[in-house]
Amino acid sequence: MFFTFLNKEKADSLDISALIKYSPREVLYYYYDSAIRIPWEGYWKIKELAAASGKAANPIKEWLELFEQELNADADLSSLNDNEFIDSIGPYYYLPGNTRFYFDKNFRNPVDMVSSENLASLAALATILPLNNEIQANCKIKKAKRKATKSKDELLKDINLCLTSLREIERLNKQINYWEKILEQRYFLREREDLFPAEPDSLPQKPEKPAEIEVSDNVLPFSRLLSRQKKQHNLDLNHYNHEIKVYFIRYREYEKACDRYKEALENWPEYHQLFLDNCLNDIKKAEEKLNTARQNRQTYSEVIQKSIVHSAYQDIRTLELFKYYLKTGRANELQDCMNIFEEERNWTEIKASQERIENTIHFLQSANPDTHFADEHINLFLNHFQEKTGDLAKVGV
Repeated sequence: MFFTFLNKEKADSLDISALIKYSPREVLYYYYDSAIRIPWEGYWKIKELAAASGKAANPIKEWLELFEQELNADADLSSLNDNEFIDSIGPYYYLPGNTRFYFDKNFRNPVDMVSSENLASLAALATILPLNNEIQANCKIKKAKRKATKSKDELLKDINLCLTSLREIERLNKQINYWEKILEQRYFLREREDLFPAEPDSLPQKPEKPAEIEVSDNVLPFSRLLSRQKKQHNLDLNHYNHEIKVYFIRYREYEKACDRYKEALENWPEYHQLFLDNCLNDIKKAEEKLNTARQNRQTYSEVIQKSIVHSAYQDIRTLELFKYYLKTGRANELQDCMNIFEEERNWTEIKASQERIENTIHFLQSANPDTHFADEHINLFLNHFQEKTGDLAKVGV
């Protein structure tokens, strides 16, 4: 649900950049009670980087420790490297977050994968910045409703404060939406009564053995036709033998996944309370962030309300134009800004209306020849029809 902020409908696969720059704790925060797919080549890449990084602690080593020690997947990953019949293994259960891990050899579109840039965007949404220093200073000086500002410098300062406040409100609205999503999801998880590790979902389909060729005693078989049928049957049988071999290999992986699932269910009572406690801690943090964000938004709203600029002009585009008028000398006071803005807006509307009229005239002019041509043909047809009718009447038909 968090990845809607990144315009991703589904984001269950991690890019290698995310594994390099972000720790498991930072990433798995977004994968409570869900599945996450690790590219097979990503595992080998971080294994290589971890070996080259020495003893220093870093996210790469944390991921490697998670995969090989906590999930105990290193032996299976080595087997996956040598097995051409298996494209994916999992799930492996990480019970503190009730997260399921899959390791996948299939190609994934990079657009659908979660990268370090995506995680940085989420981190920016999570970070509630303190009030702007200039806004804080202004609030201390101007606690009452502001009086009309007369000088150009004061007007410019007022406009700049409004612009800053509007941009901060826009950012805070996104952040409030983000933290509300966090709260919604964590409350939902705490209230679930059927919260358990999910069953393995990779049950392979057993292939069907081709039916034997039956020859009726009452029908004399054509030797050539029977030969073709036997040849095709042998091909189908060879294909089946290959498929049944692949099936048993994949079914063995499914059995191993079931064993891991059984172990996860046995250990779940121990981790369930820890999971709920983690959700509760996240809820407390989210509520604190929301309170701070809403207070900041209220402060910025008050700055805008106390501005001498009329509310009809309190949008970023209009205020930027007012600022431009003042800085270029086209205006010296607020009334000048409003007059110039209204004149330009009226002129823009007149120009747009004129363009619409010209386009309509052009369309009608371009349509007239076709209409005239059609009218001529209709008239010719009617005249011809009337002439024929008159001729028939003369001959008495």
